[in-house]
Amino acid sequence: MAIGGDRGAALRAFAAARVPPLRPLLAWTFAVGALCFAVRGLVYVDSWSYAMVWPAVAAQLVALLKSPRRHWPVYLASFAVIQILPARFALGLSPEVGVLSTMTAAAFAALMLHRDQDWVSGRSDSLLSWRRFLFYGVFLAPLLASPIGIASLVWNGEIAPTRSSLVYAAMAWYLTEAVGIAFLVPLMLRWDHYRRRHTRREVLWFTAMTALTVGLCAASATKSSFVLVFLTGLPALLVLIRSGIAAAFAEMAVGSGLVLGSTFAGYGPFAASLDNPGQAMISAQVFVLGAFTMVVMVAAALEDRMRLAALDNASYKAYELVAELTGDVVILVDADGNLLRRATPGHEILDLPDGRIDKEMWLEQVHPDDRASRADFPESGALGPSDPFRIRKKNGTWGWYIVHSRRTPDGLTAVVLRDVTLEREVQDSLTDMANTDPLTGLANRRGLALRAAEIWERARTDGEQVTALFIDLDHFKSFNDLYGHQAGDECLRQIARVLKNLADPCLCVPARYGGEEFAVVLSGCDMPHEFAGGLAAAIRALRIPHLGTDSETVTISAGVATLRPWHTTAADADTAVAELLDRADKALYVAKSNGRNAIAVFSKDGTDTVLIGEQVHHAGEHPREAAGSGHDE
Repeated sequence: MAIGGDRGAALRAFAAARVPPLRPLLAWTFAVGALCFAVRGLVYVDSWSYAMVWPAVAAQLVALLKSPRRHWPVYLASFAVIQILPARFALGLSPEVGVLSTMTAAAFAALMLHRDQDWVSGRSDSLLSWRRFLFYGVFLAPLLASPIGIASLVWNGEIAPTRSSLVYAAMAWYLTEAVGIAFLVPLMLRWDHYRRRHTRREVLWFTAMTALTVGLCAASATKSSFVLVFLTGLPALLVLIRSGIAAAFAEMAVGSGLVLGSTFAGYGPFAASLDNPGQAMISAQVFVLGAFTMVVMVAAALEDRMRLAALDNASYKAYELVAELTGDVVILVDADGNLLRRATPGHEILDLPDGRIDKEMWLEQVHPDDRASRADFPESGALGPSDPFRIRKKNGTWGWYIVHSRRTPDGLTAVVLRDVTLEREVQDSLTDMANTDPLTGLANRRGLALRAAEIWERARTDGEQVTALFIDLDHFKSFNDLYGHQAGDECLRQIARVLKNLADPCLCVPARYGGEEFAVVLSGCDMPHEFAGGLAAAIRALRIPHLGTDSETVTISAGVATLRPWHTTAADADTAVAELLDRADKALYVAKSNGRNAIAVFSKDGTDTVLIGEQVHHAGEHPREAAGSGHDE
């Protein structure tokens, strides 16, 4: 029992999912039945084998477009029943094959158009959507269904199976369904537009254009003038320009209905020029379909243009706001690097006039040291930002910027200038902190390595030798014991001030190597031993008291070494600088091992020593063995 109950519940759920809501199902079924019965009644009374328009196909197509595909079988079955039964019992007709033709056109068109729900719901009136409607709905669907319709006419004996009769009937059948789809489907899909409240000006404008349409149609019917018939499309274009595509469809429906009605009644240029009323109707239907196609294409193209313009305007305003918040500046550059447009005039950083700006004028705003890196501007559009460079701001200061750029296929380049001045300042500050000794303000070991490598490379280019000094304060541990660590820190700061003024910062880098030990690397020093002697004299001249030494003032011991870049075999600057500092360190140990307050110049063979100061010594043994306890801590 449980299994049977579950199966029954599943079947009921399956049926409920595929049966549409009752109210729309009954409404669409009644509308299709009423339209079919009315048109078939007119044809039956007048013994015509065709009509001006077959409206039932439009109702069926709209019902399918507005419903999920799972509801289509029920809708189609209901439409078939409502079209067949009244015709059989009330009119004595056998419309089964004709009904199949109409339903084929509606089902095919719905299948091809259903996926574009933005167009169905009226959210989009793009040119692509209306072209798809014209191709699948107005042209292809009736064309596929017309052979079935012709078969129904032959089956019921309404036409003779001759070639001329078949061709004539095929054209009439196709045009009847095509006109119904073309003029009624847009009106039904855009029905919400007509139900909403309109302004008085809109109503008056539409009323005036409708009166003009009626007047032109009446004049063309009485005068039998093709010129006046062509002019009946003019009010629809005017309504389109002022009120939009939905209002234009309503105006076209009015004009087309009048043209077809007058032709059906035997008036107008089509009826006057053709003796056969059927041929006159076919000519009128071809005319209104052509006018409909022209207006739809123009309307959709205008709608696309207006939508793109509105989207572009909204995007530009949104971008302006984002650019103002971020501080970015966007410029458009041609293939030669000339600035065509700045997209953010509200946040300008360049003191330049509006309009086109030559590349030379742009480069004048770049810092002289950075112009070489900007010479290939604009870049080829490589991924990632450019290296930072400086641009002159409106207040005359230099700001750091990076460039993000992308090149379009036509050679234009969109460039985003991003202000990184703050990031650069923070980065430089962090770099200075990482490379600077906080007590003395001199470079630390890391800063010494970086700056010494730069000095080495410059000396290699200029053909200068490079000198390194290792400096140690004599008996500094006893200084701290006698005077305290705060006095020791002040002593180190005074020594640092002397070192900072040794030479041009571009050629010399002093550093606190650790504790009371300092190092100096400089280029272009032709007499390094005299340079070291002058440094020792300058420090003695400070007359910093130190009762723990024989001289009763702070003195230094120093080791000096010199290398010529073109004589070394080091592969890189870092290795060469490390070797130079190692030699100076060995010389320092020699100076300290001989009683301190002395300067030793490194000799590779260990026999040639220059002595300056109170102690005179010769380098004989390994410095670390001679130094005994090593550097003062």
